[in-house]
Amino acid sequence: MMRCRIAIVGGGLAGLAAANALRTHGIKADVFEAAAELGEIGASVNCSPQAVKALNAIGVGKQIAAIGHRSPGPYTRNMLTGEFLEYTDRFEMAERYGAPYYCFHRADLIDALAEPLDRSTIHLGHRLTSVDIHDDRTTLHFANGAQVEAEYVIGADGVKSVLRQALYGDDNPTFTGQMVWRALLKAEDVPTDAVGPHGHTQWVGPGRHLIAYFIRQGDLLNIVSQVDTDKWVEEGWAIKGDPDEMRRSFPNAEPRLAKLLESVKECSKWGLFTRPITDNWGTGRIQLIGDAAHAMVPSAGQGACMAFEDSYILGRWLAACKDPAEAFVNFRRIRIPRVHGVQRLSNANNRFKHMDNAEVQKKAIQAGGGTHGKINWVWAFEPEAEWDKEPVVPAIYAGG
Repeated sequence: MMRCRIAIVGGGLAGLAAANALRTHGIKADVFEAAAELGEIGASVNCSPQAVKALNAIGVGKQIAAIGHRSPGPYTRNMLTGEFLEYTDRFEMAERYGAPYYCFHRADLIDALAEPLDRSTIHLGHRLTSVDIHDDRTTLHFANGAQVEAEYVIGADGVKSVLRQALYGDDNPTFTGQMVWRALLKAEDVPTDAVGPHGHTQWVGPGRHLIAYFIRQGDLLNIVSQVDTDKWVEEGWAIKGDPDEMRRSFPNAEPRLAKLLESVKECSKWGLFTRPITDNWGTGRIQLIGDAAHAMVPSAGQGACMAFEDSYILGRWLAACKDPAEAFVNFRRIRIPRVHGVQRLSNANNRFKHMDNAEVQKKAIQAGGGTHGKINWVWAFEPEAEWDKEPVVPAIYAGG
């Protein structure tokens, strides 16, 4: 049986970021990843300025700058008419908040997060199956027969977290009634002006929205959408989809969008799952982060960003407290109100983008509502200066 002081379950974005955060403070942790090799299926990750600052602070700034694609910002159009609704200037945002907004290919970002780590501490092919929780340790049981005793555990094992189930029982993620379509196009296959003028366009319409933007320094175009549906759709990154079915999901699409969809030859689909907003983030010697703690709809582009904030701030608390269990308590006290606010913002954005009444939607944008709601408070967060401060959350997102 292997023994370690801190085990991180999950070698995805959250788990590797957490390992780097601990590394910067000289804290050793072992990472246990289910896959046989590092890497994540899926196309893209958005990273807004405050999350870029968190990644810089955990020591991967050079790596992410080398792979991040910077878009001038998304044009938002009406899906049916093509009418321009809003432009978000991300270069101006970078000036205002002191860090760029990056779009990454997910696999590239995984590689960047893994690069500074000691590979002997990353244990692949370890799929967690069960957990025994004791007063003084936690025993992790893996499908390959391995057993690991850890004094403390960080659960970064995603929306279907086994650790979460061990703590809270049958706490399964809930189908949101939405499905996601995803496709990747090579730059040379993107129709001229389909995503003009800056190669980054978002279309919003009744019961659905779609966004297309370049990644990998402009070599690939990522297409991702959310569509309301009354049909059950399985959760998972790599479910093969039918391009014709994808096109039928966007009836009466305006010419630019229709031309873009016509270019799709391969696609994938999955059901969108999340959890109710909850304080169930861990207890005792186990701390959950990322989707294991707070899975959210992607309508504000903050799912990975919150995981990166989690990782940096958890590292700071572990460095500041002699007792890791005390660090976990402080981490939850500081993080939960902010992340709950971001979850509420994401839900509000989701409803706004899918409004049936285009005129009401347009007037709300012109009044300053915007397809991104009131998100400045999210981007303005300063992880290094505010890691131990009570978060400021606008009243409309603070809950009761």
